[in-house]
Amino acid sequence: MTRSGNPHPGSGRLLRLAIGACLALSVAALPGCDARVREIRQRLPDDQLPLFDRGSQLAAPCWACHDFYGTQNRIGPHLSGLFGRRAGESTFGAYSEALRQTGVVWDEDTLDRFLASPQRFAPGTTMVSPGIANPADRAALSFYIEQVTR
Repeated sequence: MTRSGNPHPGSGRLLRLAIGACLALSVAALPGCDARVREIRQRLPDDQLPLFDRGSQLAAPCWACHDFYGTQNRIGPHLSGLFGRRAGESTFGAYSEALRQTGVVWDEDTLDRFLASPQRFAPGTTMVSPGIANPADRAALSFYIEQVTR
């Protein structure tokens, strides 16, 4: 065990490498999603487009670990049908017990709190995001996720 209490001394470096690889893969995954996202965007009223576009920018790294359309689980669960679903309940088999035990149903409020700080929301969650401090950015990402995962 290291002084930090981590039983795997190189795991932090490995985690950073894995996240980097996922982000690189997300760039390759995005073109396949573009047509569907464009279709969703075209249905939105003009006044919602800036919020959707900002959310789309913020969601780019999320695609690395999450399929928003429900066609596959990746490192993280697919997000299709997220709003209205209980945390830890989908076909994804690797949810952390911490997330399952929250008992929350995903909606704008619970997603906002989770996106602010996944570790504070569900201590022990395996979600590696440090969170999003800016409330306007969280609102934009939440709006985008709600639109794309319907």
